[in-house]
Amino acid sequence: MDPFDTRPAPATMEVRLRALLSSMHSAILEIDAQGGLVHVNRAAQMMLPDLPATPASPEWINEFEEEHTFRDGHGAPMGANEGPLLEALRTGESQRDWQFSIEFHNGRILYLIGAAEPLFGIDGRLTGVVCSYQDITELIGLQHALEEQLTETKSAAQELRLTHGELSRAHNLQAGFIANFSHDLRTPLSGVLGFADLLDISPNLDIEEKEFLTEILDAGDSLRMMIDSVITYSNIISGTVRITSAWHDIDTLVEKSSEAARKVCTRRGLEFHMEIGQAPEKMCIDDMRLQEVLEQLLDNAVKFTEKGHITIKVSTVADNVLFEISDTGPGISHEAEMRLYEPYSKALVKDGQLRRGVGLGLTLVKALCDLMHGKVDYSTSAQGTTFRVQFPLIYTPTLS
Repeated sequence: MDPFDTRPAPATMEVRLRALLSSMHSAILEIDAQGGLVHVNRAAQMMLPDLPATPASPEWINEFEEEHTFRDGHGAPMGANEGPLLEALRTGESQRDWQFSIEFHNGRILYLIGAAEPLFGIDGRLTGVVCSYQDITELIGLQHALEEQLTETKSAAQELRLTHGELSRAHNLQAGFIANFSHDLRTPLSGVLGFADLLDISPNLDIEEKEFLTEILDAGDSLRMMIDSVITYSNIISGTVRITSAWHDIDTLVEKSSEAARKVCTRRGLEFHMEIGQAPEKMCIDDMRLQEVLEQLLDNAVKFTEKGHITIKVSTVADNVLFEISDTGPGISHEAEMRLYEPYSKALVKDGQLRRGVGLGLTLVKALCDLMHGKVDYSTSAQGTTFRVQFPLIYTPTLS
């Protein structure tokens, strides 16, 4: 040893270890082979302020247990001597991931996760245990908050499902009532229109009676269209519309679809034109649904045309059949265009009155076109409006 070396002697290993333990954020406890408390670091003193001063006899653990309540990771009561510290002392084996909680006399609950390592002397005998504890109180709080949030979310989802189920049942009841009620209206209406058609061909009517009869027929046709619209719409929104596909003559489809419109045009002095020259002879489609689409568009055209003509034209575009319905009415206003396909949307006539109908015609056209893989668009001006609907030449129903 150099007698002239004035540097301080290096710290012993024990001093170094004590300094290291004191600087750690984990709580460190050391006990001897009898369970006496040998050492606690600064973090342990802050975390567990009721720990006795060291050294402490083995009885310290019993005294500490009397003043605090211990529970395991599942919330079941446990003793202080059941933790990782004394378990490692009893078994001489390392202990990992012990989760438990300590409830203090002031009501504060501390959640800890601990690990213990036994200490052995040179002769292999167990001399003590060192245990470290991590404070996981904040993490447990977050876990509980998340569990509560999840429970609330599940409860809200369950309520939504119940509400949705109730709304669906109410909706189906409403749709069923509307459909049944509308079907019941059809029977007397068919009688009214049938007798009105018979009177229309009678040669004994004078001009005034003929005008009255025309009003009856016009009102009856409008009512029939309204009933059909309500029935179809209730089926669409309830998801009970069934789309089929079969080969049909296009000229026959157009003739049937335009029958009512031609009669109204005749009564009101409007010209009706039908152009099917460049159309294929047949197409594979749901004929009933296609007729509904064309009837709705023709009915709209007749409603908004006071003079001039109505035209239905059929042509081919690639592998699609195009139907164009044109009128010489006043066109569609900007305000009406904004809500053209909305249900129950009705346009005004010149005197501010609402057009007759339930405002479902174009809504049904759009819905049925979508169901049959079709498209609908239009063009309008002050000289009239043209609606165009096109469907595949061969429609294949979507399998559900």
